[in-house]
Amino acid sequence: MSFYSLDYLTNQNNLNSKVLFIVLIIAFVAVAFGFVASIRHRFNMRYRDLTIIAFLFFLFFGGLTYTNMQNSAAQNTQQSEMTAFAKNYAYDQKIKRSDIAFNSTVLQDGMIAKEGKKYYQINLSKDQKSYSRTEVFLTNDKVEVVK
Repeated sequence: MSFYSLDYLTNQNNLNSKVLFIVLIIAFVAVAFGFVASIRHRFNMRYRDLTIIAFLFFLFFGGLTYTNMQNSAAQNTQQSEMTAFAKNYAYDQKIKRSDIAFNSTVLQDGMIAKEGKKYYQINLSKDQKSYSRTEVFLTNDKVEVVK
C-alpha cells in the first residue's frame, strides 16, 4: 500500500504537461524554421512540405496540450484541497509534518492516514467540512511512503 507524505502532496507537479509543452515549443520552432526556409527557397517544394508537416504536428500537440491543461486544472483543484486538508489535519492532531502520510492524493471519504506507526481511517462529512477518524489496523504491513 502506498502512502504519500505531506511534502509530496504539497510539491506535486504534472510532468506530462511539461513534456507536452516542450514538444509543442519544438514543433513551433520547426514550423518557424520551415517557413523561413520555404520563403528563402521558393522553388524548392521540400521546405514547403516539411513546413506543412511541422504545422500539422504543431496543431496536434497544441490540441493535446489544451486537453491536458483542462484535465490537470480539475486535478490540481482536488490536489490543493487535499494539501489544505492534510496541513489542517496535522495541525489539529498536533503531529509533525514529517510523521504524517495519506493513502490518497485527493480528498476522499475513507482514506487512511498514517501517523507514525498508527493508522486512522478518515471519514468525511457530505460537505467535506468536517471529519471523524477511527484507528484501523492494516492486514498487510508492507507500506511504502512516497516522499
